[in-house]
Amino acid sequence: MDEITKIMIDEFEKRPDGSWACVRNSDITTKSQKVIRVTPGMTFKKGRMLWGIDVADTLDKISSN
Repeated sequence: MDEITKIMIDEFEKRPDGSWACVRNSDITTKSQKVIRVTPGMTFKKGRMLWGIDVADTLDKISSN
């Protein structure tokens, strides 16, 4: 499984149901040097793997710091 090495939390918004929605074009970089372009409106829920990564879990961890 890959992991996120770079993500900009200000390009996402946490929703009341705990999911995260992309609010601006965002590039997510992974440990294997993949760059994933995320567009506004894409929603991520914790525990749901996309491209081998859990975007919502990573954003939750960053937001609690």
